[in-house]
Amino acid sequence: MTQENVVTAKTPRPAAAVAEDYSEEIIRFVKKRPEDRVTCKHVSGNNYRCNWWAPASGLKYDNPQMTGLTVTTHVVRLSRFLTVTKNAEGLVVNDWTPTPT
Repeated sequence: MTQENVVTAKTPRPAAAVAEDYSEEIIRFVKKRPEDRVTCKHVSGNNYRCNWWAPASGLKYDNPQMTGLTVTTHVVRLSRFLTVTKNAEGLVVNDWTPTPT
């Protein structure tokens, strides 16, 4: 007689509560310069990583008169780790970015 492989089904765990993604609202909420392009990514829970992109300075180009395509046209001028929740008044944003010492 051959022995059959027996597979027992496990009861699936309930999915963990997924925090709502406020990335788009955060982009509209944060202060920015006119030339900035802000990107915001949901990391986990209520945590987000936001970057403020600005045009790169042409002063370091070997040919500053070059007006064609370049590989990098924007650089991150500011980056922040944020914890964000929402209440009746709107977003509550806490900056958890370590300060340089």
